[in-house]
Amino acid sequence: MSFLDVIQAIEGTASLFDCSFDHGPQCPNQRIILQGENKMENYFRNMTLADLAKEIQ
Repeated sequence: MSFLDVIQAIEGTASLFDCSFDHGPQCPNQRIILQGENKMENYFRNMTLADLAKEIQ
Protein backbone atom coordinates (compact mmCIF):
# COMPACT_ATOMS: atom_id res chain seq x y z
CA MET A 1 0.00 0.00 0.00
CA SER A 2 1.41 3.36 -0.98
CA PHE A 3 1.45 6.49 1.11
CA LEU A 4 -0.67 8.12 -1.61
CA ASP A 5 -3.33 5.41 -1.06
CA VAL A 6 -3.45 6.39 2.62
CA ILE A 7 -3.67 10.12 1.87
CA GLN A 8 -6.43 9.57 -0.68
CA ALA A 9 -8.37 7.29 1.68
CA ILE A 10 -8.34 10.04 4.32
CA GLU A 11 -8.50 13.19 2.19
CA GLY A 12 -10.10 11.94 -1.04
CA THR A 13 -8.71 12.35 -4.53
CA ALA A 14 -9.30 16.08 -4.96
CA SER A 15 -6.38 18.31 -5.83
CA LEU A 16 -4.19 19.11 -2.84
CA PHE A 17 -3.60 22.61 -4.24
CA ASP A 18 -6.99 23.88 -5.25
CA CYS A 19 -6.95 27.33 -6.83
CA SER A 20 -10.23 29.22 -6.55
CA PHE A 21 -9.54 31.05 -9.81
CA ASP A 22 -9.95 29.33 -13.16
CA HIS A 23 -7.55 31.11 -15.48
CA GLY A 24 -7.20 28.07 -17.72
CA PRO A 25 -4.16 25.99 -18.66
CA GLN A 26 -2.25 29.10 -19.81
CA CYS A 27 -2.03 30.39 -16.23
CA PRO A 28 1.65 30.06 -15.18
CA ASN A 29 0.76 29.72 -11.49
CA GLN A 30 -1.73 26.94 -12.13
CA ARG A 31 0.72 25.14 -14.43
CA ILE A 32 3.51 25.25 -11.81
CA ILE A 33 1.19 24.12 -9.03
CA LEU A 34 -0.08 21.17 -11.10
CA GLN A 35 3.48 20.14 -12.02
CA GLY A 36 4.47 20.22 -8.35
CA GLU A 37 1.40 18.27 -7.34
CA ASN A 38 2.14 15.60 -9.96
CA LYS A 39 5.71 15.22 -8.69
CA MET A 40 4.52 14.98 -5.07
CA GLU A 41 1.87 12.40 -5.99
CA ASN A 42 4.46 10.30 -7.83
CA TYR A 43 6.76 10.45 -4.81
CA PHE A 44 3.95 9.39 -2.44
CA ARG A 45 2.82 6.71 -4.91
CA ASN A 46 6.30 5.16 -4.77
CA MET A 47 6.60 5.40 -0.96
CA THR A 48 5.02 2.35 0.68
CA LEU A 49 3.96 1.86 4.27
CA ALA A 50 6.73 -0.74 4.55
CA ASP A 51 9.26 1.95 3.52
CA LEU A 52 7.93 4.26 6.22
CA ALA A 53 8.08 1.51 8.84
CA LYS A 54 11.76 0.87 8.00
CA GLU A 55 12.57 4.54 8.56
CA ILE A 56 10.94 4.53 12.00
CA GLN A 57 12.99 1.60 13.33
